[in-house]
Amino acid sequence: MVAVVLLSAIGGVVVLGGSAVAFEANGGSVYPATPNTSTIGTGLYAVKPGDAVVEDGIETITLDVGPEASVANVTGEDVYVAIRGTTRYEIDDVNVSPSEDGSQLEVTLPRTIQPPLGEGPNTGSEVAVKFRNFTTPSEPGTYTIDGTVSTPSGETDGPASVSYTVSEPELSFANQSVSQFDERQALDLTAAIPGGGYVGLFTTTENGSRDRLVGSTNVSVSREAGNYTVDVSGNVTETQELVAVAYTETTGRSYGIRTEQTFDPAADEPLVVGGDLVSATATVATLDVDGRLTAGSEYDQGERLFFDQGEASTSYAITRIESGELGATADSFQTAANGTAIVDTASLDEGQYAVTRVDDGSLVSLDDDSTTGPGDDSFVVTGQQVNATTTAATTIEAADATATETTNATPTSEPTETTAATTVGETTTEGVDGNATATAAETTMTESPDTTEDVTDTETGGETTTSGGTTNGGGPGFTAIAAVVALLAAALLAATRR
Repeated sequence: MVAVVLLSAIGGVVVLGGSAVAFEANGGSVYPATPNTSTIGTGLYAVKPGDAVVEDGIETITLDVGPEASVANVTGEDVYVAIRGTTRYEIDDVNVSPSEDGSQLEVTLPRTIQPPLGEGPNTGSEVAVKFRNFTTPSEPGTYTIDGTVSTPSGETDGPASVSYTVSEPELSFANQSVSQFDERQALDLTAAIPGGGYVGLFTTTENGSRDRLVGSTNVSVSREAGNYTVDVSGNVTETQELVAVAYTETTGRSYGIRTEQTFDPAADEPLVVGGDLVSATATVATLDVDGRLTAGSEYDQGERLFFDQGEASTSYAITRIESGELGATADSFQTAANGTAIVDTASLDEGQYAVTRVDDGSLVSLDDDSTTGPGDDSFVVTGQQVNATTTAATTIEAADATATETTNATPTSEPTETTAATTVGETTTEGVDGNATATAAETTMTESPDTTEDVTDTETGGETTTSGGTTNGGGPGFTAIAAVVALLAAALLAATRR
């Protein structure tokens, strides 16, 4: 049975890795694993029978991080030490003394600890040191933390060298579009937060800073950038700028503890590398319409209305209601491949209207109830003008969004495609008779392997214990998102049409 001795009060009891057999490097890590960043550094070392500190005890632990990194900002409150053998000592009430150049940190324990060795000739005791506010080197690469343990009389064991790797984070967030009428809204981004973390999507204030959280995603520990889809359902109702911000988890010293957490923008820390916030801003466009075409509603002349009650690539007529019955056709349009369209009321006179299929004259239900009739499924156009303009109909490729835009045109039984077309960026516009703008819904899904680093999980250790090896554990751990989703094939609509 292993006894636990707490030299100062801490929350919970944490177990170190397996027994060590020599004074050597058991592993190192930093979190987050990014350059020129304030991180949690970890060094795991082991002592063996016959070492000076086994007989006389450990009074100080000295860490040498080299000239590229710095421990100048590390205080006693930032350091946690655990010594494990037959007994486990957990210590966070220490005194620290950084060197003038910030390359070395001397940690003095509150009292001398004799490392508890297990039984047998190959047993040893493991020493783990974790320290916050460790500034990593400014360039990506692999670096070392040399550890030395000393007795009260000044005898030393070591140094033993552990290594860690830092790499640049990535975050890209492209302009894209969503429909404000969709129940599920999602946006795509690409991110890499070495060691793991989160990306939060926020609205922006007038000066461009982040404001209200509209969605977030976990980001895996992989150093390679992956594609992520963020659910923003119900949070995007108009065209606006959103900012994506990378965050790191603040709860827990080890991978395993961080894995169990969830994103909290009030508690977690934005990722800052070299003094710069890791973020990306994009314009997210919604449909340029005045509302949704629904039964029983009144619309002014010139309003642009979203129609989503149709079938794919089907021709529809806007039919007058005369004396409570279907009358003459006032206009027509065609839906896109996703069954939606944008209907412009500029060509409609004041009156009551319904939508019918061109091919069979059947009435379209605008309220999705069990009753369908000219009175129940009609809408009214008032005599009031709303900035009505006559424009060429437009074909826009979008995902689960727009379709047919009506313009002043002579009603026809079937829309006739014209040859007028222009391409702007990813948006193709085509002239279409019958006041229609059809949009093709296209979403490409791609999948790439999910990458997680070889990590083990404990609060005080958790890092892999390969002698002298680089440890990827002890970094943040977040359940990796599998099934990478490609960017929406969506066109960015104009921010204002009026």
